[in-house]
Formats: sequence, structure tokens, C-alpha cells
Amino acid sequence: VSLQPNAGSQGEFAGLLAIRRYHQARGEGYRDICLIPLSAHGTNPASAVMAGFRVVPVKCDGDGNIDLADLGAKCEKHSGELAALMVTYPSTHGVF
Repeated sequence: VSLQPNAGSQGEFAGLLAIRRYHQARGEGYRDICLIPLSAHGTNPASAVMAGFRVVPVKCDGDGNIDLADLGAKCEKHSGELAALMVTYPSTHGVF
């Protein structure tokens, strides 16, 4: 018998639950936006939704690099309800 997690997505989910509970404990449960690059693996937005977040995708270029202008615009647009930015390195494209 092993209690070792079966996948990295379990770690993603645990981390996102901690972030969600942190905001709730501070009385900021309305912070429920999680920004996730479009190049992210499908488990990333799935984990975020399961943890109670609304996912807002961030544009990427053909090499998987985050579009910093789009990131900045979305941070500004959702500043009052932004809870997390989920970026995995190396990315799905192998970008470090």
C-alpha cells in the first residue's frame, strides 16, 4: 500500500485548494479568478475548476511563451478578484 500521489495533477489540486482557502480565511473569498496560459496541460484548468476557481485563459505564442501584454491586461481587468496565476515550468512546450 502506498500513499504516494499518482500524478502531478494531485499536487496542482492541493496547491490550488490551499490558495482558495487562504483567500477565504482572509475574508476575500470573492477572489476566485485563476489565470492559466492556453499552452498549459488540460489538468491545470480542470484542477482550478475543481478547486472552485473561474479560469481565465492567457494567450501564448506558437512557442508556448506567455503573451505578457495579454497577461498584464487580464491582471488589470480582474485585479479585484484575482486569486492565482498558474504557470508550470517547464511548460507543455518545454519552455523554461
